[in-house]
Amino acid sequence: SSGINAEYGDFEKFSKIKMCEILKYVKSPSEATSPNMCAFVNHFNAVSFWASSMILLRETKDERQKVYRRFLHVMEHLIKLNNFSSAFALFAAVSKTAVRRVISLTHKQEKILDSSHSLMDSSDSHKNLRSALRSATPPLIPYLGLCVADLTFLIHGNPDKLEGGEINFTKRHLTYKFMDVVRRSQITPYNIAPRDDVITFFNNFSDHLEEEEMWRRSEDIKPRRRRG
Repeated sequence: SSGINAEYGDFEKFSKIKMCEILKYVKSPSEATSPNMCAFVNHFNAVSFWASSMILLRETKDERQKVYRRFLHVMEHLIKLNNFSSAFALFAAVSKTAVRRVISLTHKQEKILDSSHSLMDSSDSHKNLRSALRSATPPLIPYLGLCVADLTFLIHGNPDKLEGGEINFTKRHLTYKFMDVVRRSQITPYNIAPRDDVITFFNNFSDHLEEEEMWRRSEDIKPRRRRG
């Protein structure tokens, strides 16, 4: 139920993003001009850091393995529910070096991780993720990092006007096309009733370690071998 309730919070934040915010964010990220976009990006990062922290803060190896296994399961579930955003956030969390070095994977877990890596892999311009997004039907939450990367390349890499002074309509059309993927995804919400106890447990994913703290914790669990 934790994965399902995460959908509720994710979509609530995602649906608030206005199209003009995305364009402003691509040109110059600012909470003043793109408050909902910034809130969603911060949420993505918080989910990822929170999940990594939940694993690393367990006291025993068995507890860490159990929580890691749970997050793999939730990640699989999020992919099936077309929540590519939080699935990507969890993939980043379970793949983090500070986490992976203290976890022993079973063959089955390695297969799940490999399958997820194949989907999230950035090679060939995120070919597999783009394919999954095209074939997915709403409700869905796309990975906005992909949309931002596409728009950044399009907006900063192409002129607004052609050499003869004409408006670059191809650029305008492609900008609309990229943003329409987000707009259409916002129309259909997940049919999920939120559970207050689960939402309270998540605490907006604010209880997490920072990057340096994660490494310190990881090395407390498994000290690095000293050379010589």
